[in-house]
Amino acid sequence: MGRRDDVSADPHQQMSWPMIDPLAHWLIALFLAGFFLSGGFHKFRDFERFVSLLGKYDVVRPNLLALAAGLVVAVETTIGLALLTSLLFPQLRILGMGGFAAGAALLFAYLLLMAYSLARGNREIDCGCSFRKQRSLISAWHLCRNGVLILICLAGVLPVTARELQTIDWLHLPLMVLAAGMLYVLVDTLLANRSYLTPNSTA
Repeated sequence: MGRRDDVSADPHQQMSWPMIDPLAHWLIALFLAGFFLSGGFHKFRDFERFVSLLGKYDVVRPNLLALAAGLVVAVETTIGLALLTSLLFPQLRILGMGGFAAGAALLFAYLLLMAYSLARGNREIDCGCSFRKQRSLISAWHLCRNGVLILICLAGVLPVTARELQTIDWLHLPLMVLAAGMLYVLVDTLLANRSYLTPNSTA
């Protein structure tokens, strides 16, 4: 009886948030910072193409396309810089939280935009997410990929354990970030070339 009373007297202990290891937090933040910064740079470098691509989704008025495209570039760049800043200056961790939340929201907006186009049967649109000039036509697989990226963003807002990173962690971190980046590029390449891999697929 006494044990039951002790458990019920402190219900907050049963509702604690899951925590994330600091090494995983650094990995997520660096990967997403690179993802958003490279995405913003890619769109800025070929801005006219991005404006044209955005117009094909038919959700923004033609006279506002350039403004909307510029806003996307600015938001992606800001998210990437916020994540990096939060790592360099731990006292500004709130910037990182904002970056993770904004990244998840932006990726969810992209997901909705692609889902809307797919629902209308408009599949001949470049997703605009490839880092190369090669087209990557939207598909249900792009929705799944964005869903995974959103979950990664949300994992970044989890509380971080108090463990101090050791020398071995700092040695492993660059390799882990490189591996994560290579995995994303591999998925990106497979999505861009899926029509060649499965010619009869409409997914």
